[in-house]
Amino acid sequence: MHVDPHSDEIARLHGNGSPLEVPVRVFSGAATPIPAVQLLSNGRYHTMITNAGGGYSRWKDIAVTRWREDSTRDNWGMFCYLRDVASGAFWSATYQPTLNPSVAYHAIFSEACAVFRCHEQGIEADTEIAVSPEDDIEVRRISITNRSVVRRVIDLTSYAEVVLALAAADAAHPAFSNLFVQTEIIREQRAILCNRRSDGVDQAALWMFHLIVSNESVLCDMSYETDRMQFIGRGNTLVNLKAMRDIVALSGSEGSVLDPIVAIQCRITLEREQSATLAIVTGIAETRDACLKLIAEYQDLQLTNRVFGLARRHSQLVLQQLNATQADAQLYGRIADSIIYSNASLRAEPSILIKNRRGQSGLWGNSISGDLPIVLLQIGEPANIDLVRQLLQAHAYWRLKGLTVDLVICNSEGADSRQPIHDQIMKLIAAGTEDNLSDQPGGIFVRVVRPLSSEDRILLQSVARVVLDDRSGALAEQINRHSLAEAFVPLLHQLKRGI
Repeated sequence: MHVDPHSDEIARLHGNGSPLEVPVRVFSGAATPIPAVQLLSNGRYHTMITNAGGGYSRWKDIAVTRWREDSTRDNWGMFCYLRDVASGAFWSATYQPTLNPSVAYHAIFSEACAVFRCHEQGIEADTEIAVSPEDDIEVRRISITNRSVVRRVIDLTSYAEVVLALAAADAAHPAFSNLFVQTEIIREQRAILCNRRSDGVDQAALWMFHLIVSNESVLCDMSYETDRMQFIGRGNTLVNLKAMRDIVALSGSEGSVLDPIVAIQCRITLEREQSATLAIVTGIAETRDACLKLIAEYQDLQLTNRVFGLARRHSQLVLQQLNATQADAQLYGRIADSIIYSNASLRAEPSILIKNRRGQSGLWGNSISGDLPIVLLQIGEPANIDLVRQLLQAHAYWRLKGLTVDLVICNSEGADSRQPIHDQIMKLIAAGTEDNLSDQPGGIFVRVVRPLSSEDRILLQSVARVVLDDRSGALAEQINRHSLAEAFVPLLHQLKRGI
C-alpha cells in the first residue's frame, strides 16, 4: 500500500475539490498478503469489497450474493466482464475474476466508495462502487474509454450468484438453498428480478433486482442469463467461461433454475477516445411491488450518479456520530481486513496456539458463542485505557458497516487493585452507543483474567482473529508493526544430516 501522489485526481473522483479532505487507501495491484477490504453500508444494506474486486453484498443478516472466506483466491462476489467482439479477448473490470495482468490497475478505498481503475487491451475502465443511504441498493458506475486508435465494439457483462438467505444456511447447503430462488427477466426495463420463496418457518419471501442503465445511445443487443451452468459451462470456471468464449447473446434462461445467477450483457460501440458511462444497480426489497418501484426509479443514470454524493455525506455523518476521524476509520478498516480474512500476523503466537486443547464449546462458559469473529484486547494498566476507547469506537464502526464482531476485553489488573480499570471500562461502555450490547452476540464481553483458568485464557487467544495487548503500544502502532513475516519451514532433520 502507498499514498498516491495524484491525490487531487482521486479527490475529483469523489466529487470533492480538496484532496486533503479525502484520505484514501490506494493499492497498485491485487498482490497483498491478505485481501484488503472496504466496508460500504447504509446501516441495512452492506457491501464488502476487496482490493482485487471480490467481496459480498448483504441486507441485514441476509446474503444477497454468494461469498466464502478464501484469502488465497478471493474469487467470490459481483463482477463485470469486458470482451472485444473483434478479437474475442476478454478480461474483467477488476483483477478478479479473470486475473488478467492489466497494464495499469489501482484500487482506491475511501469512506464513501471504492474505485477501481483498469487499463487492458487499449480499453480504460473506471469502476466506482457505493451504497445508497436512501434505498437498499448498491451502484457500480463504470466509465469505459477507448484509448486505442481504432473503433472498438465491447461487450460488457455483469455477473453475481444469487442467495437471498442466511449466509450460514447457504454455506451449509448451497444446493438446497438454490431450490427456493426464482428468476424473472424484465426486458423492457433491462432488469432481472429474483425472489426467494418463503419456507413458511424461518424466512419470509425476499425480492432482489439487478439492472444496467445508461443515458447514452451506446447500449444495444441486451441479453440476459440466470442459469449459472448456461453462463459458465460444464467444467469451466469464472476465469475461462462459456459466455465469454462464445460470441453470442446470453441464453435468456429464467424461472426455477438449479443454480441462480444474475447476468446482463450489453454491447457498446466506441470510437477512438470516446467514453461511455453505465451503472449496474443491485437492490433488495421485501415485496415484488417495492422491487418494481426501485427498478422504475433507477432507470435514470442521473439518479444513480446522485447516490455517490449522498454516500459521501452519509459517511461523514457516520464519523460525526461516532466522534471519529477519517484516520480512525482507515485504521478500523485495516483491522477489518484481518477480521474478515484470517491473518496469522494479528493472531496469537504459535507458542500459544499449540497449547490449546479445547474447542468452540469451551467458550460457552464465558457466554461467548464462538459463531462470530472475536477481537481480543488484554489490558492491565489504567494509563492505557485509551486503547479500550478506540476499540469500543471501532466496534461501533464495524457494526454500522455490517461487520458483526464479538469484542472481548480481558482485564488483567493485579490482585491488590481496587478495580480502577474495570470501572473505567464500564464507564466507557455506558457512555457509548453500545451499552445494551454487553454480553450479547456481536457485542462487548468484559472479563477479569484472574478467575479464568489457564485453559480459558489460552482458548480465547487461540480463537481470536485479532489479539491486542496494552503492553505492545497504541492501537496504530500494533497494527503497523504486525505484518506477515515470510514463513520459514525448518529443514527436515534427515536433510540436515545429509541423508
